[in-house]
Amino acid sequence: MPRPLRLLLAAPLLLIGLAARADAPEDERRRPARAYSFDAEFAPIAAAPEMGATPGGAQDITFFRSRALAGEVPHPNVLTPEGLFSEHDLPLRAGPPCPQLLCVAAEAVPSTLLVQPEVRALAQLGFSSGIDPTTFRRAPMHLVAVIDKSGSMSGAPLELVKQSLTHALELLGPDDHLSIVLYGDRAHVYLQPTAVRDRRALAAQIARIESAGSTAMEEGLRVGFDLAREHARRLGGGARVMLFTDERPNVGRTDAESFMGMARAASKAGVGMTTIGVGVQFGAELAAEIASVRGGNLFFFSDHDRMKKVFQEDFDTMVTELAYDLHLTVTPAKGLKIAGVYGIPGKALKWREDGAIELAVETIFLSRKKGAIYLAFAADGAPNLPEPVLKDKSQIASVGLRYHERGGQARAQTLAITQGAPASASVGLRRGRLLVDQATTLAKATALHHERNDQEGAYQLVHALAGVFRQSGDPQLHEERQLIERLEGTLARLSGHAGEPSAALVPTRDRVSGLPPRPR
Repeated sequence: MPRPLRLLLAAPLLLIGLAARADAPEDERRRPARAYSFDAEFAPIAAAPEMGATPGGAQDITFFRSRALAGEVPHPNVLTPEGLFSEHDLPLRAGPPCPQLLCVAAEAVPSTLLVQPEVRALAQLGFSSGIDPTTFRRAPMHLVAVIDKSGSMSGAPLELVKQSLTHALELLGPDDHLSIVLYGDRAHVYLQPTAVRDRRALAAQIARIESAGSTAMEEGLRVGFDLAREHARRLGGGARVMLFTDERPNVGRTDAESFMGMARAASKAGVGMTTIGVGVQFGAELAAEIASVRGGNLFFFSDHDRMKKVFQEDFDTMVTELAYDLHLTVTPAKGLKIAGVYGIPGKALKWREDGAIELAVETIFLSRKKGAIYLAFAADGAPNLPEPVLKDKSQIASVGLRYHERGGQARAQTLAITQGAPASASVGLRRGRLLVDQATTLAKATALHHERNDQEGAYQLVHALAGVFRQSGDPQLHEERQLIERLEGTLARLSGHAGEPSAALVPTRDRVSGLPPRPR
């Protein structure tokens, strides 16, 4: 795209106040997005011209992963498909450059799923942004850190929070403001809104925070949101409350003083909220609630390395909202029905009488990864009727969508989902098929373990999933293979299969021909 045209298309970005962090090192300010060669499976190439976008809500499955790697069988309530997908880059095949803040593309391939044998095709709705990753600058903001300093935070949890905030301080610029609210028995403003210029003095104040008291979370959030709203009115610009806690917030209450009530009220005033869990079980219920609030997202920090990686790679994008009120209507082609929707944060899914489904996502955030939602399709009809013939380039569904960019511009788009050959599938769809299999299989297996005490059934499912992942050549799925194999070992012990050969003892050559696998 010619440079003048690119600059012209970038002009609307001023609506969301993207600004330079003048004091940031050059290598920190320029983090090119990863791109892929679609001629060689999963092969990285030069930097992509576009950034990505991802729905709000849970942005990882770190708690689930940490429990599985510790030898436990995590509860299915702490596994969210959107959290799993957000940990990965899921790009679709490069098309025309995205000319606006948010673009949506679609692709589908024939597919089967381990726990949904009726599925015949899997489609991906992929998100990208026209923001140039080499020139993107986060807008100045007021970050209000609301910190749980109660007795349960004593020791490692509070130290991790202080390390997190100190690292965030390094990523803030002189046009940003930081304030800190502490809560234990009561809540108080520990640091009034302060321009981030003397980092050494601010870091010293963070280091002096000590734990004490019980947990007055609602009061802490009320003080934090009031501070954010007041600062936004007085100085203009964006404000974000960042809650650090080891307690599971109360999501049952719906009154104005509740956790979610205050978050929803603040979102109407343009104040977003990022919830960061430290050692707490943040389940799907909380993730869905947070995703239903404009500007809400959720992370889990299990240790210092995880925190540093997330902040270093994603801090600027995790606080940058692109679009709101994304509504999608997916209508399957004749003879097909929607058999699954994966990666929708929140609870806004509903059927229409014609067999279409309506989806709603409150907030889309900027991301350095390409985000995605996946849809599964199955044959629709009586068992004795022939299934529809799905050929290459067959249209399997149509999608209508509308949303508002952060600047207020309304956008609408329609697109057809056509099925392609598996060999031509984009990285996002190849990777996504495995991740959907992982999310659905682990959800069913952990439910069998916790809700039915069916250790054999749980083991067989995870054992089959481990076999699928061992055959994958995607180097970006190493952590997923590790998680699945660890859980496989745990369930093998619980179900009496622990004496069977481990993956390390399985022959690496074909039993019949004696040949090793061909290199990928």
